[in-house]
Amino acid sequence: MSRKFNDNKTELIIDYTLEGAEWEEALNKTRKILAKDITIPGFRKGKAPLSEAIKRISLVKIFDKTISDNIDDIYRKHITTQITNEDMLADNVRPKFDVVNLSLEKVVFEFIFPLFPKITIGNYKKIQAKLDSLTLSKEELEETKHQLLTNYVVMLDSNEAIKWNDQVNFDFTGYIDNEKFEGGEAEKFDLVIGSNQFIPGFEEKMIGLKKGETKDLHLTFPKEYHAKNLAGKDVIFKVTIHNIKTPNYPEINEQFLQEIKINPLVKTPADFDKYLEITALKNKLQKNKTNFINSAIEEITSNSKVEMSEIIVDQTANGYYRDFLTQIKQRGVSEKEYIEFSKTTKDEILDLYKKEATKNLIKSYIYGKIVDEEKLHISDEEYDKRIKQLADLYGLKEDQIKTFVPFKNFEQEKLADRIFDKLAQLNDPENLKKYHEIQKEVDDYHSEIEKILVAEAKKKSAQEKVNKEK
Repeated sequence: MSRKFNDNKTELIIDYTLEGAEWEEALNKTRKILAKDITIPGFRKGKAPLSEAIKRISLVKIFDKTISDNIDDIYRKHITTQITNEDMLADNVRPKFDVVNLSLEKVVFEFIFPLFPKITIGNYKKIQAKLDSLTLSKEELEETKHQLLTNYVVMLDSNEAIKWNDQVNFDFTGYIDNEKFEGGEAEKFDLVIGSNQFIPGFEEKMIGLKKGETKDLHLTFPKEYHAKNLAGKDVIFKVTIHNIKTPNYPEINEQFLQEIKINPLVKTPADFDKYLEITALKNKLQKNKTNFINSAIEEITSNSKVEMSEIIVDQTANGYYRDFLTQIKQRGVSEKEYIEFSKTTKDEILDLYKKEATKNLIKSYIYGKIVDEEKLHISDEEYDKRIKQLADLYGLKEDQIKTFVPFKNFEQEKLADRIFDKLAQLNDPENLKKYHEIQKEVDDYHSEIEKILVAEAKKKSAQEKVNKEK
């Protein structure tokens, strides 16, 4: 038995040797079990002399089963007892297990435990990241309107030039080095402009085209594109437009608003305009927060150092790959079919996911380091207080509220808010003040709706109680 750390102290390595009589006893037990499945001419299955049956069992099979049958017991009795709280193991990461020496005399097991990464964080109190403009554009209002009314939109044929949210029917053929490539062409394909189904730039370059027109779109596949044979390559897509349909919105009047019942405050076209503005502002606030945090963490990461075990990266990448297989399976594509179609290999796909995992993990650990440095952690008391507020507001038991608002979800939301506020306060306080002013306007609007809905629910509940008593 031995304990040691690897050179950069990102892994704890524990060795355990099973040898002598104990190892021999384990091997013999396996031999007896496997012998029961051996058939020798002249004997019934499992009834041949043990010495003869053993001759017909491969040593590899004996070793494999013996290790498999004993590893859990060894781990529980001999390995976990060697781990202390001071070892700081990485959260939610399984140890790696290897057999480093194997013979009839002994077996040496090696358990490698990833430790929590060593993080040296850069200066996050003076970075270049700033909040984006909080002024709503006409395009943002139109996009929000489209999202709000998408279920009520009628698509009408158009002879005008393609614009955002139009549905376009077209042919396309892709060329790399003047050669077509598999999966790079289709006829009469339907696409909503702005849905981001194609590689970056494709849909943007279709804007302005009209029915019957043909155009070459000069683009480049992303460097991290899933099909390695296409990643980073220049491509020309020849597109021919067959038909354009543009969204036709319903007339916003009191009758329409009464039918769709957006919320208690929206009864007139003016109310709808206010709701549209509030919704667009809410979306913009969220987008600004996300963009700022991403830019800030990206910048901080470039000036930081995170030393972590490759085991953490590998397990995260394998998780990404499993999710990927689930996604393509839902589309009716098997792993084998995808690999053949994309002209890539599983190892190549995993390499891409390892790069993505490394990047995401580093950001996550930097994120957590800022939480530690600035003491931004969420307490149980804060959670309990919020649960009580919601329980009082909706007239439900606290345990019921907790099923809808688990601590983890509450914590993630609050941590994101606190990190955003802290980094913005340190690096862009003026725009943060404007952000909070707009946030208050949005929150006040939704609070008013919430009060009305709760009052209506309580009134309905009281009336139902009266009706039951009659």
